[in-house]
Amino acid sequence: MAVDYLFDPRTLAAATAADDTARPDQLSVDDGNCKYRLRPLCLTDFERGYVDLLSQLTVTGSVTQQMYSNTFEVMKNNSGTYYIIVVEDTEENCIVASGSLTIEKKFIHLCGQRGRIEDIVVNSNCRGQRFGKIVVQRLIALSRVLNCYKISLECKDSNVNWYSSMGFVKEPGNSNYMQIKFEKPSH
Repeated sequence: MAVDYLFDPRTLAAATAADDTARPDQLSVDDGNCKYRLRPLCLTDFERGYVDLLSQLTVTGSVTQQMYSNTFEVMKNNSGTYYIIVVEDTEENCIVASGSLTIEKKFIHLCGQRGRIEDIVVNSNCRGQRFGKIVVQRLIALSRVLNCYKISLECKDSNVNWYSSMGFVKEPGNSNYMQIKFEKPSH
């Protein structure tokens, strides 16, 4: 049976080859024979607890399998925009970490593209094993492979040092984050 990935796994393989941050003492997530495997999000990851994992980060609401499938298909059909990667525990058949890179097409920078990293989450039972750092570093490598002229993210003040350790810097004179939140309709 063919696996329905959100994006072509060869794109992630190219980012893996370009990722110069891998350390010999970190858990392997790229070897097909190891317990943990880093890969693109799959349609079947709903059953592997992907939405439950996201609920450890923020409010997800009561997402049904159909809602997940519909959103997955919309994202997949917007080729070149959504890159969600997961770390799967192949022995437990569950998702233990995830992060997303969204690509925004621009007219500036010679019609370049900007990446936005979001939704970095590691299962509470798996924290401290470097999964978060592996996911973020792979998303950075992915943004390079996709020729982004820059990537950005928003984070809590308590996470600034952690992201800074991977090369993110506050933009001088522009370190403000502003938003308007709208009440979500209930389903």
